[in-house]
Amino acid sequence: MKRMMKLQKRGIMVGHQDDPMYGSTWSWDENRSDVLEVTGDYPAVMGFDLGELELGNDKNLDKVPFDRLRREAIAQYQRGGIVTISWHPHNPVTSQNAWDPSGEPVKKILEGGDVRDKFMGWLKTVATFLKTLKTPDGKQIPIVFRPWHEMNGGWFWWGKNSCTPEEYKQFFKLTHETFDREGLKDYLVWAWSPNLDGTSDTKEKFMECYPGDDLVDLVGIDIYEFDNSDSNYIANTKAELKIMTECARQQKKLAAFTETGCRGINHKSDWFMQTLYPVLQQFSGQLSYVLFWRNDFVNPDQEAYLPNKGSNAAPDFKKFEEQKDILFLKDIKKTK
Repeated sequence: MKRMMKLQKRGIMVGHQDDPMYGSTWSWDENRSDVLEVTGDYPAVMGFDLGELELGNDKNLDKVPFDRLRREAIAQYQRGGIVTISWHPHNPVTSQNAWDPSGEPVKKILEGGDVRDKFMGWLKTVATFLKTLKTPDGKQIPIVFRPWHEMNGGWFWWGKNSCTPEEYKQFFKLTHETFDREGLKDYLVWAWSPNLDGTSDTKEKFMECYPGDDLVDLVGIDIYEFDNSDSNYIANTKAELKIMTECARQQKKLAAFTETGCRGINHKSDWFMQTLYPVLQQFSGQLSYVLFWRNDFVNPDQEAYLPNKGSNAAPDFKKFEEQKDILFLKDIKKTK
């Protein structure tokens, strides 16, 4: 956390979800990365997800083998980078995926209903996996852990359509305390990140589900451009980042742009320098990192949030990488 605070003052680190696993035109190759092939450097931050680990599967919800995920997370740490992990578990009541908000699972977990024991077992499974993220000499690597994100949206089973703000806070606390007991207290930076929400136009509304200063280390927000309107994205991002960074500063927490991207980025030629960077510049020194979502080889025209080599967006992204306050792996390696 001290290192991240130092780096936050220097500039904004760039992150990418599943960066070394697959890209827009390839999958599962070793030692590849769309970011590396476009810029000559790895992202400073890599994101991974543990969804379906709770089911005992050997691959996550995006078909990433957990053994590979472990190896890539350790490799990112060893090369001097930062690792963040999210978790999209199945709904413990309906056994459907994380995007099924029915069945009031949070309430049933907190009330000690039939799914409490099941869910506590899931927590132990995830904690056990996180404890395997060790270097060859046995050093446990630190992780920015980001559970129960976008809670002010209605699509996840821990979201606003499925539990009250008070139930959500208790649920976050249960997760945190369980992982502390499992021996992870000194290795997890706890991130809490709502999503863009047209009703979150005040700090009070933004903080409605905030679990508490003793449970959160980093405050973030998720904002995407899905509608191909750069102007909407600029307006939304300016307004929401202002609220989020003010809340983080008020609570004396790290701040991060925990998910973003423009859907189908390879068709854009100037999005990074004309749309994103002017906004980020206004928050330089206030944001630890910006994490772009994954480049899905199954649907590259839509689910691509960073360019691949040779695409229309690649030269613009290279210019973005060259800005002094935009940090990639080489820019942070020497900061301890």
